[in-house]
Amino acid sequence: MAQAKTITKRALGPGDAGPTVLSASVRIRGRLSGEGDVTVEGSIEGAVSVSGELFVAEGATVLSAEALEAGSATIGGHVEGGISAGGAVHLTASSRVRGDLKGSEVSIEEGAEFAGRIDAIFDLPAELGGVRGR
Repeated sequence: MAQAKTITKRALGPGDAGPTVLSASVRIRGRLSGEGDVTVEGSIEGAVSVSGELFVAEGATVLSAEALEAGSATIGGHVEGGISAGGAVHLTASSRVRGDLKGSEVSIEEGAEFAGRIDAIFDLPAELGGVRGR
């Protein structure tokens, strides 16, 4: 039986390449954590924690028992386990997400499939009282 591995990406410095890309052929079973931006095109089964933007591409799958953690997140693929971001969370039309969303902003495009709760701070329009809500 294969043992789970921990993959850690250090912060990018001068001369380093751009964001980490886990291509469609990559399958991770275990914890993924790192500094910087990460694009997932393959599949992950386990916890995810990145300091930068997490991008889950259309066709990619992330299954986790806990919420994915990121600086911000854009989801185009399938995520189970929810998403918690310090910044914005955006679900594109091709996304399928099951789990709670938490972010400074949450946007869901028409066509996205979402089942869960949304936790975000927002301003209500004046016609609804114009107060800050949660």
